[in-house]
Amino acid sequence: MPDTTTTAADCTLQDQFEAQTVRLREIHKAQRPKNTARAYEPKQKEWEDWCARLRGNTDGSRVTEDKLCLFLEQEVINRESRASGYQARKTKRKQSWKDGERAKKKQKTAAAATAAAAADKDEDEDWDEDTLDTLFDETVRYSVVNSYASAITELYAWQQSQASADDKIPPLRGAKLTAVLDSVRRDEDKVRRANYIDRGLFTIAGGYDVQGLKNAIAWCWETGSKTPGSVESCLRTAADQLLGSCRNPS
Repeated sequence: MPDTTTTAADCTLQDQFEAQTVRLREIHKAQRPKNTARAYEPKQKEWEDWCARLRGNTDGSRVTEDKLCLFLEQEVINRESRASGYQARKTKRKQSWKDGERAKKKQKTAAAATAAAAADKDEDEDWDEDTLDTLFDETVRYSVVNSYASAITELYAWQQSQASADDKIPPLRGAKLTAVLDSVRRDEDKVRRANYIDRGLFTIAGGYDVQGLKNAIAWCWETGSKTPGSVESCLRTAADQLLGSCRNPS
């Protein structure tokens, strides 16, 4: 006959462990940096909503490698960007493309300038807006996909801490998840190479025009020659700027 006293004590102890986990998790969420909370919480909410809609899902929002890979493929990878300012940049690129097409039409119909000017008012009706949207769409980058994986991994870590000693929880970042993330990164690198995207973009060399680069390098030389102890750091900065400008000579 089982010892009911021992069983009750074990249950009470397990309840204390679970309550402690919940309490520490709330403290952790309240004290972590605001940027981390801003980055993780919406993604974790997306995960929970997706799990609630997933047909055949019997374990709620519990994180497994299979479910995480399916979530990334269905909800994140190849999704249109939601970055701040993206829609404004997309609209500007579409307008620039339309202006270029109008300029080409005007060159071809220079002999009929009067008729072309009369038709300018209705030219916008000829654009297939759905096709243009697809043409100028930007999908999420590897960094976004990886941030989703990191946010869901945090959920997995807390779920693992609540599991009992008898539960066998498989590792999350196995070969399958690694393959998914590697595939996204390689595809992004391939696109960047095909489009000749500057490797210095978003680095110390990013954001400068040619004159700005010249001014920055001149400042490094002048500061290094006048300020004691700053020669090495200034020359290193100047070298970084020069190498960046060589990657993007335009």
